[in-house]
Amino acid sequence: MPSGPRLIVVEPNGTRRDVAITTSPFRIGRQAGNELTLRDSRVSRQQAQILTGDGKLTLEDMGSSHGTFVNGEKIIQHELKPSDRIDFGVADSYQVIYVGDGATIDEIVERIDAPAPTQAGPRELHHLGVLLDVARTLSSGVSLEDILTAVVDAAVAVTRTERGVLLLANPSGELETVVARNAQRGTLRPEEVQVTQGIVKRVAASRRELIVSENDEDTGATLNPQESMIRMNLHTVVAIPIDKMAVIEALDVTIARQTELLGVLYLDSRSPSSAFSDLDREVLRTLAREAATVVENARLFAASRAKARLDHEIEIASQIQQKLLPKVLPNLPNVAVAGSTLACYSVGGDCFDVIDLDGGRHGFFVGDVSGKGISAALLATLLQGVFFTTAAMDIPLPGVFSRVNRYLCERSGDDRYATVFYGVLDQAGRFDYVNAGHVPPLILRRSGAVDGLRSANFPVGMFHEAEYESASVNLAPGEFLVIYTDGVSEAANVRMELFEEEGLRGIMEGFKGQTVEELAETIRDAVKAFTSGAPQSDDITILVVQYRGNTV
Repeated sequence: MPSGPRLIVVEPNGTRRDVAITTSPFRIGRQAGNELTLRDSRVSRQQAQILTGDGKLTLEDMGSSHGTFVNGEKIIQHELKPSDRIDFGVADSYQVIYVGDGATIDEIVERIDAPAPTQAGPRELHHLGVLLDVARTLSSGVSLEDILTAVVDAAVAVTRTERGVLLLANPSGELETVVARNAQRGTLRPEEVQVTQGIVKRVAASRRELIVSENDEDTGATLNPQESMIRMNLHTVVAIPIDKMAVIEALDVTIARQTELLGVLYLDSRSPSSAFSDLDREVLRTLAREAATVVENARLFAASRAKARLDHEIEIASQIQQKLLPKVLPNLPNVAVAGSTLACYSVGGDCFDVIDLDGGRHGFFVGDVSGKGISAALLATLLQGVFFTTAAMDIPLPGVFSRVNRYLCERSGDDRYATVFYGVLDQAGRFDYVNAGHVPPLILRRSGAVDGLRSANFPVGMFHEAEYESASVNLAPGEFLVIYTDGVSEAANVRMELFEEEGLRGIMEGFKGQTVEELAETIRDAVKAFTSGAPQSDDITILVVQYRGNTV
């Protein structure tokens, strides 16, 4: 056991160490160069000194801010006796026990009672209690706001600061205050919520914690006090980034993506605070990780709820879209029709319809809205409704297209348009049609030849003053008309090769069946075989019409 007068120094975290009194004066304070340096900003730079003379040791206060106390009493001078307990007028700070030349009974008791280095001291127990409080809050099923409030309160307690503010990134990436608390666990009023923007921005950019504490030599910060700190009379500022956990790349586990900043935990104090130990920092990091986990889980839950709601709405939209399609297609002595549409996603931008007209005539409509997904599906539904209503008026075909075009131009965006094919077949086999920018429908003649119905008309919804021209063709009994969308001709395989019109022509030229259902199924099977497992890249719609002859 060491000989000579010495001190037992009890650090804030409970760790104890021996310090021999070898010089006179023996200076005590937070300033570097003292014989005993106490890293607590609340302790004065020159707190006290021990003088040796006449075989006695005398403790003198050096005009400290909070005073020097021996056995609980404030002193100016005091002759030290073995087992005297010295503190410096601040809670949770250093304590010093004076030991004489030899081991006393009190010293032995102190050493027996002292926790081993691996045991928890008062500081560890305090921090453990803080973390347990947060853990209880996390497991209690309370709201997200209550959990984040508990995290901020815990951070304020750990750092012994006066205010804590949690800032979270909004969808645009800007940091917004979501929780603001004081040391009394009260919510700060909006006018009380002020943060040092320079420090917050630096932490957000660097993704590294920053602790600016007066005379804290272990902060690791090379930052002088910010102007805003001086203006706000702050002595301590703590800022901890709250990062989403890094995601490891699937193809290379050695590369991690840049972490996403969820927010910043900010704390400050106008009063000088004690030095921040490694334990303090680790507890703060733990709280930041808990906040990140809670925020991310809340975001995932909200996203899951939103996705479930959107999926449900899309399912309803898909059902509505399917119900808008013709429930029964004509299968009459003079005409037979088969049709289908397969959306690339749950809903699509393709539509088709069959319109009964006077005199045994039928109109056949296929539309393809630019784009895919929900927005295209909404416009496709609008297009189908307005076209059916306008075409049922049985006015000349160019007039039908002009009216539909003006309607869409006035009610859809500049980047939204639709290619449309519409034709009317009478009982004599005359087929009048307008092709508004659509892929050319194909006619399978009785000879086995395939003709295309091309046109130079603009799509509808593109130009307000567009004019449309119709054309006519005659169908002989037994001939087929195939109206389709570019999801057929532009179907791609895994080698990114396209089915194209030539592929469809080849299928039709080799067709040996007799019915519209057989031809439609043959085309669908051919497209499926060609793509051979490649994902569908566009909506696919096929409408097959067979003219069977005049029954009048």
